[in-house]
Amino acid sequence: MIISYASSLAAITTTAICFAIIATIYWRSPSGPLTFKRRLIISDYSLLLLYLCCHFIQSNNDETEILYVPSIVALYLLWESFLITCTTFSNGKIYKNKYALLFYNLIPIALLVPQIIYALNGQIYHFQNYDQLIAVLKQPIPIQAYMRIAFSFGIILCKILMIIEIVRQQLQYKQQLIDEDGEMRGIAQRNTMYFGVGALLVMMTIGQLVPSQTFHVILKLGMIIAVITITRFYLKLHQQLRILEFKSYKKGKSIKEKIDHWLNQDPFPLSDTELTMEKTAASIGIPTIALSYYIYEFAGKTFLSWQSECRMLHCKKLLSNHDKNISEIAYECGYSDLAAMSKAFKRRFGVAPTIYRKRLKADENLPK
Repeated sequence: MIISYASSLAAITTTAICFAIIATIYWRSPSGPLTFKRRLIISDYSLLLLYLCCHFIQSNNDETEILYVPSIVALYLLWESFLITCTTFSNGKIYKNKYALLFYNLIPIALLVPQIIYALNGQIYHFQNYDQLIAVLKQPIPIQAYMRIAFSFGIILCKILMIIEIVRQQLQYKQQLIDEDGEMRGIAQRNTMYFGVGALLVMMTIGQLVPSQTFHVILKLGMIIAVITITRFYLKLHQQLRILEFKSYKKGKSIKEKIDHWLNQDPFPLSDTELTMEKTAASIGIPTIALSYYIYEFAGKTFLSWQSECRMLHCKKLLSNHDKNISEIAYECGYSDLAAMSKAFKRRFGVAPTIYRKRLKADENLPK
C-alpha cells in the first residue's frame, strides 16, 4: 500500500514539474506556428495529471479498483489527445475533421450518461477484484454492472480505431522533425516516442482491468520515465527552434521572399528532380533548418509535397503562355513526361491541363 501511494505521488509530482516547465516555455514564447502544438503538449500533461489524480484519490485499496469510471474517462481523453498530437505533429489535420471528432466524443458520452444517472441515484458498484464483479453479474438484474462493462468495451473499441488512425497517418505523413545540425533524422526518434507512449497508454488501459498493485507500481515508474523523456525531447526541439522563433519568425517574410525569389528564377529551379532539402537550402542561400522550419511550420507540408505544390503553381502560371506546348511545360516544371504532369495537375486542380488552357483561352476571347 505504501509503495503504491509513493509511486503515485512520485508520478504526479514528476508530471506536475514537467508540466510547469513546458507551461513556462509556452507563456514566454511568441505566438506562432508552434503555438497549437504547445497547447497539445500542455493538454496531454494536464490529462495525465487528471488520470493520476483519479487513481490517487480512490479510497479502499488505491490502485486495485477495476473498471473505475472516472479514471477510464480521464484515460480516454488522454488517448484522444494522443491521437490529435500524433496526427498534428505528423502534419495531419484530423483535429479539423468534425465528423471524426464527433464520432470519438459522441460514443463515449452516450455510454457515460447511464453511469452518471446511476451515480446520481447512488447505484454505484465498486469492483475491487473479479470475485466481486462475478458476484454482481450473478444477481437477477445487474443492469448497472452490464452498463459498466458495455461502457468499458465501447471505450476500448474507440481506442482501437484511434490506433488504426494514428498508424495510417504516420504512413501517410512522413514529415520529419528538425534535428540537430539541421539534419532530418527526427522521424526515427519521433516514431520511437509515439510507439513508446502508445504502448504505455495500452498498458494503462490494461491496468483498468488488472487489480494488482505491483502492476500499477511498475506502470507508474514507466509513466515517470515517459514524462521525463518527452519533456527532454520537447526542450531539445524548443532549443533548436528558439532562434528561428524569436528572430526568423519575426522576419518570416524575409525567408518567404528569398524562397519566392528563388522560385521565380529562370530556368525554374525545381525542374531539377534531384534536389534534396540540403541542396535546395544551399541554392536559396538559407540554412537547411530554416527551410525545413518554413516548409513544415509555415507551409504545413512535407518537403516532397511542398515541391509538388510549387511545381503545380508554376505549371498553372506557364499554361497562360500559349506559345509553349504542354509537353515543354511539363519538362520545365520538373516532370518526366506529360502524363505525369497531367495526372498531378488534375489531382491538384480537378481538371486536365489541356482543358484548363482551353478555358483560359475562352475567357481571354470573351468581350470586355
